[in-house]
Amino acid sequence: MFLILVFQHNIDVFLADYYFRQARIAGLNNTWPAVLEKYKKVLWYQPFEQFYQRQFVLDLLWGARVLAEDKQTKIDLLNVAIEQMNKIPEKDRIFETNVYLARILSFKASLTQLEADFKQAEEAMTYIAQLSPNMARVYNEWCQLKIYKQVWDEAEERCERALLLYPDLNHPKMNKVHQKLVMAEMNEVYEKLGDIFRFRADYQEAEEMYIQSLKLMPLGRPAVWKKIGDLYYLQGDIDTAIEKNLHGYSLNPKDSAWSRALMALYIEKGDVESAKIWQEKAQALD
Repeated sequence: MFLILVFQHNIDVFLADYYFRQARIAGLNNTWPAVLEKYKKVLWYQPFEQFYQRQFVLDLLWGARVLAEDKQTKIDLLNVAIEQMNKIPEKDRIFETNVYLARILSFKASLTQLEADFKQAEEAMTYIAQLSPNMARVYNEWCQLKIYKQVWDEAEERCERALLLYPDLNHPKMNKVHQKLVMAEMNEVYEKLGDIFRFRADYQEAEEMYIQSLKLMPLGRPAVWKKIGDLYYLQGDIDTAIEKNLHGYSLNPKDSAWSRALMALYIEKGDVESAKIWQEKAQALD
């Protein structure tokens, strides 16, 4: 009997892994009915394995952020993710699972802009902060929620709190892998602070935050150069805005967003010939 149970368990693990890989392929192909169907089978064979539950939720979040084109589809995917998370008893949830739930509730609130959704996300953030009050990542996530709600003073406070809690990047006991993870998170926080100061029209402070972000990951976030360019555009300095966008384009020339941005800036400047050149580049890339 014992051997039969072991054999059945191994079969269940194999099938869950098989359907998990099928679900990831369906996600890459943006066929969400197939994603949901495959994950349904994964969770049938391994209903208590939080790895699969978290991956399901993360794939849904990625689909809602990146692949889904309309708001309602995004919200529908997030609702499925929330429903799946709530199937895990609270006493059995690991910390990472609670963080994912808070992130999903936060993103849903950003889409619906409903006070009830913001309240639910706020409660989730408060809960993970109580579980781990000295984890910088918690306040990084919380800062994003406040940005979604456009509560700028509270957003800045959460981001500043996160920066205070990150370890020294030059600490002798920090290995390279951990250092890169910390740098990636700090990069996010500085970029968020840049967004906060930009909204307040404090353009100098915003640029300083964006530059700090780029110092941590100079090649990893070329879109930050677009944000710096926007600061100069908002101040009426079209030439510097073009310069910053050209730098971003040099880092990622295959992204047509740069060509379209440069086309618009040259139109604004009144340089029709240059605008046509960038329009042709954008069309070729698209």
